Amino acid sequence: MRACKKCLMIYDEDVQRCLLCKSPTTENFTGFFGVINPEKSEIAKKFGEKLKIKVIKGKYALNVK
Repeated sequence: MRACKKCLMIYDEDVQRCLLCKSPTTENFTGFFGVINPEKSEIAKKFGEKLKIKVIKGKYALNVK
């Protein structure tokens, strides 16, 4: 798996650029969490505010190097 360096979205290992923000992806990340319903998730809202991104349904890395 690979994570975006900017928005932290996780993709399969063949994705070299984030499909959302076009930033490069990396294999160097730790931890992840899944968002099923971003409209109702308090964690997704806080995560989006912190990174200044719109959180959508999917997997996100907790820490990207």
